[in-house]
Amino acid sequence: MAAQPHGVGIERLIPILFVRDIEAEKRFYTELGFTITYEGPEFPGFVALRSGPVEFGMEQRDDFDDSVPRRTLLWQFGVANIDTARAMLDAVGASYTHETKKPSERWTYRVLRTTTPNGYDLLLEGPRET
Repeated sequence: MAAQPHGVGIERLIPILFVRDIEAEKRFYTELGFTITYEGPEFPGFVALRSGPVEFGMEQRDDFDDSVPRRTLLWQFGVANIDTARAMLDAVGASYTHETKKPSERWTYRVLRTTTPNGYDLLLEGPRET
């Protein structure tokens, strides 16, 4: 008898962020290279975005409190090239901080920290450099 799988067979994670200004948030992510995978009349006020294996949605909420995201979510994406990510943030006029992390002698990487238009903290983590 074959072993029964455990759980429901979850294959991917697709978070949905609540936002007040969906147009500003959509513009921010598309300028960083995300593509819109859904935006239509079936679900007004909802947009789905994708970049490589990362997919998420945004839903407009009039009662959204932009002070809440900083207390509830740190959004972090690993990027292939931190210098390209920095150039893209510069191009969209986003303010950010740049840090070099060195957890050990053999492990260094760089991180950019910014905030999205609706108040989500976003880290862009570059690849391991040493």
